[in-house]
This record gives sequence, structure tokens and C-alpha cells, in this order.
Amino acid sequence: MVRMPDHDAQLTAPAPRRRIAIPGTFNLRDVGGLSTAAGPVRSGVLFRSDGLANLDDDGRAAFAALGVRTVVDLRQAREAEQHPSALPDDGPERHHVPVFAVAGELGIDMDRLADIGVLYRALLDRCAEGLTAAVRRLAAPGALPALVHCAAGKDRTGMVVALSLSLAGVPDEQIVEDYSFTARLLSGDVRDRLEREAIEAGLATQLLAVAMDAPAPAMAETLTHLREAHGGAEAYLLRGGASEEELQRLRDALVG
Repeated sequence: MVRMPDHDAQLTAPAPRRRIAIPGTFNLRDVGGLSTAAGPVRSGVLFRSDGLANLDDDGRAAFAALGVRTVVDLRQAREAEQHPSALPDDGPERHHVPVFAVAGELGIDMDRLADIGVLYRALLDRCAEGLTAAVRRLAAPGALPALVHCAAGKDRTGMVVALSLSLAGVPDEQIVEDYSFTARLLSGDVRDRLEREAIEAGLATQLLAVAMDAPAPAMAETLTHLREAHGGAEAYLLRGGASEEELQRLRDALVG
């Protein structure tokens, strides 16, 4: 079972995760340092990022210094084909785990979507297999340190990281704070590039998500929905195909 707080220390949230300045990325961060009742999340174990297509030689060298063993790419096949990873072939083991096949699979009207939280809750409700598959990659023996990324490192990455952190016992407030930090990094040039790439890939879902920033209430409401509709991260991931052994291995790796 997930370790729950056993005292009223309130698990005060540390400062938001500052980005790791690696050339060719804008949103690469370490989730280490977030609090749980059993201690802080280990640093250097789980990283989150935007896409890795723009790494140059300096970026590749800086990335290699992180010691990442596994990269989980959550993008759709067309995104990955149009903007392939710039990591070397002899670098970390890479896994392509698209979270959803097509926007229609989510069962929402993208033309009328005004709340990015609706998209996140639809992802939870309809894409358990894809989300769980990504978390299971992190839980595989020897997978960590690992990095999870999509295009912006905000939405699909935000969901996989939120599930992993919630499983480890990180309080909602800190998960929300970590998620919403991306909004500070979506500058004009970065936003323009991400919107252009979404259009090229024909991804209305991602185009709209970029435009909606990373509002804290969206993730807060999603975490509430995770508990109320799905019984929390552990129950959700077990129903999605993960084993108790895998989930415990991930918890032990993140916090110990």
C-alpha cells in the first residue's frame, strides 16, 4: 500500500523544481526533493522533460552527465517521426509509449474544450493502459535513473509523473506545484515552436494543450478525480496492468 503521512508535519513543499539548463531543452527537471512521509523523493532518479530532438553536441554531453539509463517517449508516432530524438544510438535505452492513439479516443469535443483539466481527466478515464505502460517502464528492473518526455513536458509527461509521484506518497500540493512550474518556461519562441510542431503532426489535442499553459487547478482537480473515480494511483495502475511488485519497486526507488 502507498505510505501515508503518519504525523501532522504538513510535508511543506520545497521551492518549485528549477530547470536543468541543457542546450536544446527548455523544460528538463529533476523531481527529486519533493516530500513524502517516508522522506524526500531521491534526486537524480526521475527526470521530466520536453522533447529531445534539438540536442546538439553540448546538449548530448550534458544529458549524458545525468546518468539516465531509460528514456520514455510519450509522443505519438508521427511526432517522433517528424522530430526524432537527437540522443546517440549508444545512449540510454529508449521506449516509445504513446499515451493515446487519436484525439477521438478521448471522447471529448476539442472544438469546445475550455479547460485543460477536462483533457487530463479524459486521459485518466480512457487511457489507463497507455499511462500505466509508461509507469511500468519506470518500474522495470534497472530502468532508473529515467527520463519521461513528450513534446512540451507538460501534459502527457505531467500525467505520468503525477501518477508516479502520487504512488510514492507525494502530497497533491507538491505535485501541482511541480506541474505548474512549466507555465513559467513556455516563452513566446518556445510556444510558437511547439504550436508549429503540433500543427505539422496534425495533433489538435496537443496544439490546444500548449495554448492553455499549465494551470494549477487543472492538475489539482485531476488528482482529486484520480482518488474519487479510480481509488488513487496504486489502484489505478493495478487496474491498468501493473503488478504490486512493480509498483513497490518504483516506490522503493523513488523514496527510501
